[in-house]
Amino acid sequence: MLLPVGLTLRRLIASPEIYTERSALRRTEDVLYVALRPYGTRTLQWYTLNLIKPSFGQQESEVAVKHRLVPVPSFPLVPYWGMSIVTVGSEIYFLGGSVDVSFVSTAFVIDCPSYTCRSLPSMKHAAAGIVGGKLYVMGGCDPQSPNWVEAFDLKTQTWETVRRLDDVEVYEKTIRSFVMDGKICIMDRKSSFAYDPKEGSLERDLLLNKQWTVGSCVVDDKLYSFDWQKALWEFDPVSRVWSRVKGLEDVPGDRDVTKMANCGGKIAILCNVEKCSTEIGLERRKGGEVWGTILWSGLVLSSENFSNTLENVLEQLCLIKMKIYVNLSCPWMLNFLALVSFFYKSTDGGFIYFV
Repeated sequence: MLLPVGLTLRRLIASPEIYTERSALRRTEDVLYVALRPYGTRTLQWYTLNLIKPSFGQQESEVAVKHRLVPVPSFPLVPYWGMSIVTVGSEIYFLGGSVDVSFVSTAFVIDCPSYTCRSLPSMKHAAAGIVGGKLYVMGGCDPQSPNWVEAFDLKTQTWETVRRLDDVEVYEKTIRSFVMDGKICIMDRKSSFAYDPKEGSLERDLLLNKQWTVGSCVVDDKLYSFDWQKALWEFDPVSRVWSRVKGLEDVPGDRDVTKMANCGGKIAILCNVEKCSTEIGLERRKGGEVWGTILWSGLVLSSENFSNTLENVLEQLCLIKMKIYVNLSCPWMLNFLALVSFFYKSTDGGFIYFV
């Protein structure tokens, strides 16, 4: 009898209906997805960075609270190399990429709660960012091509060409992109640029290029990046000033092999070589000074679980507001799930029955 009950509970927790209800009640968590690529291959292996909490009945003082990269074997195969990745809600959009030396125009989206994949209309060419309900994609072809900037409308699910670039020297392969202050900032092999969707303008940004690296990330509309001495800097797009984040010493990692991501308003850092992760909390004090605090740091993937050298670990990272983690050893949680399974309505107006 235990096996059917366990299957029923797993189906219930993973069902799209209960996820929709949780989202409406704001019962969601930030889930960090990490793609690791074994050295010498182009196959991505997907993980989530999970917090291993004490079991039911245990206190945090009785057990070490740890973070671990947990494999996601059911994650759909991502077939192309160098795809641009953008997250919208609980979905991950994969755009463009290449096979050998040829660019592809394929676009698809993966729904993380169900790990299902659906195709999107092909883009004309393949960095990407969401502004005003549209997903803007740039690069992957000749910069003078009329299709160098495209926009995907999330409501109509259609592509449109935005404008042609004139007299702008941009390398055809963009390396990194992010959205800040309503603009899409992109980096090629030589410089940094800012694209304004409202004005349709693309301008070189020499000040942005001063500290920005591939492993940077944006938190609360401000850019954070490490310098060669591992000092963390903040760029304010309004004041146009780089400021050093104070209070941080001995941050693990190295600029060349470290990637960063916004994790619920905090900075998550993952280091390729040591396979360790660090989370930094940010605080703005009087006078506008920014202070950082290392909230935790430690090994997240043991060498026996991943024997090869890691490359571009955090370059393929997605933050998803997806699910709440439940402890099925709690009697009240079992009762709650039983009530949910009884009252949940299906799309055809009947009740959902789990068998």
